[in-house]
Amino acid sequence: MLWKKGWWETRWLFLVCLGSIFLAYGLTFGGSDYDAASWSERLQRSGNLSASELQALNNYQGQTWALGFKGLLSFIWAYMAAVLGAACLMVDCPWPPSKCASRSFTFSLPVSRRKILLSQAAVGFGEMILAALLPSLLLPIIARFHGQWFSWSDALIYMLLTILGGAVFFWLAFLMTVILGNWIVVSVMGQIVVLALYLSYLPFRRRPWWNILGVMGGESYFFHGRIPWLGLLTSLILSAVFMYAAVRIYERRDL
Repeated sequence: MLWKKGWWETRWLFLVCLGSIFLAYGLTFGGSDYDAASWSERLQRSGNLSASELQALNNYQGQTWALGFKGLLSFIWAYMAAVLGAACLMVDCPWPPSKCASRSFTFSLPVSRRKILLSQAAVGFGEMILAALLPSLLLPIIARFHGQWFSWSDALIYMLLTILGGAVFFWLAFLMTVILGNWIVVSVMGQIVVLALYLSYLPFRRRPWWNILGVMGGESYFFHGRIPWLGLLTSLILSAVFMYAAVRIYERRDL
């Protein structure tokens, strides 16, 4: 019942976000075939790439990673995590009739507050996993359609980096919704943070170590074949802290 309720409350928001990712991928990769000369010229115009970075990017695999994973997926997924991390709880919704009905129904069930909270979080984060998995699997298929090649294993690695590295956005939004009690305000705040992290650097420029979008995009894996373990560990520890804090605050709050 709780799982079904969580999906029912967030399904349209999730489907709209997922549709946005597929639409962005379709417009970016689904049209004309790979134009090597145009892509090379675009890289040359960036003016901030080393010779080794330029060589790594100057092919179809480089274009797919730069536009598909570093550009579109890491940004849209983080943006979506900030929204769904807040919306999957929907505490103190601004519309009182909806708020009262939802809360009265949920807390009339013979389950603990912790189970209610974690079940809603599990549904929301499960949707986030699908939002990374499905578009990632689409890119190798598009590559085959255009007579090109992109590794399935690399696509899965970039997908996992997006999920594990970006989990901190979801759980931070989840915690802030418990604290502030308004998922719309929290989602807007999260979107502003993601936008600031994304727009402060040029499209092909490598992000500093503290910018979580660089971990999500798999920059160290693409250029050097190294998994960013430190960034992943930091994100997972922070996510666990945020989740634990949200549960403790929610359990102790008077209804």
